[in-house]
Amino acid sequence: MSSVSQLPDMPLTQFGDNIWIVDGPIVKDMGLSFSTRMIVVKLLDNSLWVCDPVKISDNTLKAIENLGEIKYLVASTQRHVWRLNNWHEKYPKAQLWSCGHIPKKLREMPYTGMLDDASVWNNDFDQILFKGNRLLTEIVFLHKVSKTVIMGDLIQNNEKIHGKPITNLMFKISGAAYPNGGVGFDLKRTFSDKEKAKESLTRILSWDFDKLIIAHGPCITSGAKKYIKSAFAWL
Repeated sequence: MSSVSQLPDMPLTQFGDNIWIVDGPIVKDMGLSFSTRMIVVKLLDNSLWVCDPVKISDNTLKAIENLGEIKYLVASTQRHVWRLNNWHEKYPKAQLWSCGHIPKKLREMPYTGMLDDASVWNNDFDQILFKGNRLLTEIVFLHKVSKTVIMGDLIQNNEKIHGKPITNLMFKISGAAYPNGGVGFDLKRTFSDKEKAKESLTRILSWDFDKLIIAHGPCITSGAKKYIKSAFAWL
């Protein structure tokens, strides 16, 4: 990865036992601006699992490397697969794991495998493919030690972005704006099989967790099960 020394030193923030988050730069998707976030987990074998990596400064990268060896690079959703490319250049020995629907220009990377309901990190995570959506492929994780659920794009809680009035208006209209957040109206419309979605949600709510990390917006540090249940009440 070409970590960029000009980038601000965003803190490596501990979110729970053996789990950290780092906020990345603002990016554009479908004409709108979004905040970004990556997750770093120290596994029981002391290696590092990095989910949805973002561009970070050299100092922040060094802080991550001080935690252990980066062994896994993971994209939890198809919209985050492109983030693996720069990190793969920096850590070519790390295993690449992605969800389905890989963009054509990224299909040549040496993926170890595709993520689904089966976890290759059974001692550290439970995971599930959230089903029922015809456009979005997303894997939801439970980090067992910290009792934290990790979601990429399903739930958003977008704060206002300075100088982006159209983006902020769209967040508000979609129902995915801070402070309440939720599943955006546009995303709700792409669920073609609500019964399968309900099955996925039921599985997630059966997990033992209290916290939630999301990619876009403030994370939930307690009461996350109630928050997720409310966000998907429309099902």
